[in-house]
Amino acid sequence: MKAKIKTFFSPLVVGILIGVFFTATASFAAYTLVIKPKITPPTPPVVSLPSPSPTLPAKASATAGPDNSEFGTLSWLTGPQKITNPEILQKDYFTFADLGTYRVGKFSSGAYLLVTFIQPEGPSPPIPFRLIENKGKFSLIESLISEDYFKKDLDNIFNKTKISFISFQIKDLYPDNYYYINQTGYSRSKNTFFPPQLSTDLKDPVVVASTPVGDILSVSSPVFGFTDLSTRSFYLKLHDFTLIPYTRDSSLASTDSRVPIFNYLDSTQNKSIFDTPRVGCGSGEVISVIKPSSLLLNDKILIGKNITDTEIFQIKSATNSLIKYLYDQYKVGRDYPSAPPVLSIDQFAVAPSHIIFQEKSGDWVLLVSPDYSIQAECGKPVIYLYPTKDTQITVKVGADITKSEPQYPDSGWTVSAHPNGQLDYQGLSYPNLFWEGKGWGIYPDLSGHGFVVSQRNLIPTLKNHLKLLGLNNQESADFMEFWIPKLPISPYVRLTWLSTSEMNQLAPLSVTPHPDTVIRLFLDFVGLDRPISLIPQKLSSLPRRGFTLIEWGGLLRK
Repeated sequence: MKAKIKTFFSPLVVGILIGVFFTATASFAAYTLVIKPKITPPTPPVVSLPSPSPTLPAKASATAGPDNSEFGTLSWLTGPQKITNPEILQKDYFTFADLGTYRVGKFSSGAYLLVTFIQPEGPSPPIPFRLIENKGKFSLIESLISEDYFKKDLDNIFNKTKISFISFQIKDLYPDNYYYINQTGYSRSKNTFFPPQLSTDLKDPVVVASTPVGDILSVSSPVFGFTDLSTRSFYLKLHDFTLIPYTRDSSLASTDSRVPIFNYLDSTQNKSIFDTPRVGCGSGEVISVIKPSSLLLNDKILIGKNITDTEIFQIKSATNSLIKYLYDQYKVGRDYPSAPPVLSIDQFAVAPSHIIFQEKSGDWVLLVSPDYSIQAECGKPVIYLYPTKDTQITVKVGADITKSEPQYPDSGWTVSAHPNGQLDYQGLSYPNLFWEGKGWGIYPDLSGHGFVVSQRNLIPTLKNHLKLLGLNNQESADFMEFWIPKLPISPYVRLTWLSTSEMNQLAPLSVTPHPDTVIRLFLDFVGLDRPISLIPQKLSSLPRRGFTLIEWGGLLRK
């Protein structure tokens, strides 16, 4: 045996084998580097694509579903059918949200697929869950719950004597994080504070693309007081009529620090940030669009191009309505005593305040420099804690906090709270917690809603509003003490209130243990020279029961 092995690996044979190896390696390299690129279709020019969800491939038709299951084949209904909320919840801190429960699909066995929206008593948007209703019995599809936090808390949410937990695949409910359709990319939004809703709640949605799991919808909302400018949002409508927010890739690429990549006409590279216009004290992923037929675009001037020859424009006419609108936004928050001198509108018109470019879709998109945009923060939201007994409570705020009392640590405040509202923290006592900053969520669209109040009636109206919204005498006095010096002295004032659900969207709170009652209110106001027409808001509050959290704040323009 040894002699055979020695003969097999003779020098001549070894040399032949080495030659064959290098020949094969060279051939493979040539194919990989030269031939294959020529025969492989080009990859779409997408930069830094998000990784797809580790889920099932979704290639079914709109009426397809799990076959040969114990429930049979699933067919989607033509619309959500609202039903009575089933008796399946624990009686602690979870209740059904106002959205309620809907039948969205039917199995061939006669069972129904349900979507139900459940609202924790603590500060959190509603949570959608999928159920199967079969002959009066309910099963929770645990495998369709994406939030790990709630997966761990299911026993505290559902009464397991009235509902079973099952793992069940419905491939139409597994969306990808990214879709590339008709040379346009759509990415799943990173906004984790999107409040759940149904597609039937959208106003005038337009289908812009179709995926195996549903249509991508575009929804436009006019910017209040400026008809030629609108905001545009994108949603994936799943076959169960729930919505997932998506963003559309821009034909104008930007760096991670939001600097659009293009060169000016003199060949210098842009180094300035241009971003979607800010609204209030939040952030967002909605784009601002100018109507293609708008006369505003008649004044656009070419200032640069990017590598794909997308043309970049700016409007520099002080008489253009867009410049007037942007100038009004620029002045907001720049009237405090130590503020730098405010530009005149003629100076503002020629400043690098914005850029405009046309997307492949035909939309004319507006991006604004933060140096020339609204200056505002969520001003002094004050948090009061009223437990029923002495309790250690941790409060975390979903915001970039710029000022706080006591000092806000990365892990949030952990205080010893007493029923009278006193808070003990690091050896000191406080009546409340306060913070200022910019919320992580989207500032809600308040276009056209609120109250117009004359200067003479401003203080009495505010006091009445605070009472209707649930503040007690001390909390109202604290509110008035802080905000009265900051109110406009104009003949009229617009008062618009953000509710608890809207504040949960803008700057969500994480509170442990969960409060039994949460009242959060926030005032957006602006001075007016004359009255305007608004849709009045309905002001009301929850009764205070059990451990209660109260928060008030307002839009601080600075």
